[in-house]
Amino acid sequence: MSCYYKGAGNDSQCYELYDKARLAPDIQIFANVAEEMVNSMGQKVNYWINTTTLTGQDTLYGEEPTAVYHGPVELKMYINLNESSLSQSRFGFNAGDDATAYMAFNNFLKVMSGEQIFVDINQSVEPKAGDVFEMHEYGGDRPNGRSGRFFQITQKRDQNIGESMNILGGHYGWEIRAMRMEYSWEPNLPQEGANEQTTLDTFYGKLSSTISGELSSAPKSYTGSIDEESAKVFDMSVNDTDMYGTYDLSTKDSPFPFRKR
Repeated sequence: MSCYYKGAGNDSQCYELYDKARLAPDIQIFANVAEEMVNSMGQKVNYWINTTTLTGQDTLYGEEPTAVYHGPVELKMYINLNESSLSQSRFGFNAGDDATAYMAFNNFLKVMSGEQIFVDINQSVEPKAGDVFEMHEYGGDRPNGRSGRFFQITQKRDQNIGESMNILGGHYGWEIRAMRMEYSWEPNLPQEGANEQTTLDTFYGKLSSTISGELSSAPKSYTGSIDEESAKVFDMSVNDTDMYGTYDLSTKDSPFPFRKR
């Protein structure tokens, strides 16, 4: 090995300020500290594994409608929660919740190593974008039927030297970014308690299906449909505002079947 610094004066011994191999005991200490920090200061969450696979998804739409969520599995995360993220509102986005969470490698492996689903879908035992977690410990005592909020992972990484995530160059855990989930009736994924999300009854909301898993939702707290409510404000039946016209059946064989009436 090349010697980059031999010291001062007549000292011929080779010195190296950073040698990851020699720092292995120190790196192991930081790994233990990271694991202990999550165990002692983290909070319990329910974690669902997205079972979508590249071989099973529709190549046109990039989704797998028959994929179900596996879980929940309870584990601990150290979470930095940003409720009502105003930093995004200036860019025209709705101010929703976002979270940054940390999980030690060993913690995640210990909890998930017994889950056969990782073998079935041929994926490594690690978190990934698309997985969902519920902050049930934080939100478990909310009033009037509310429950913990659901977050969907959008990014995961194992190194971020700029935020001191890799002290001494070691790798100790997962950093994940997640956004508040908009519920859309994925199989086997429960709905957030007291969710007043606006939906229709069967066409966009609760579905009947033979797909294994829970597809139903809590009943609506209102009657009627969205179209009925929106028509009270924007009644397009009395406005001729369609710039493209309507489809005229009498001219269906014409090369220009769309005519303004």
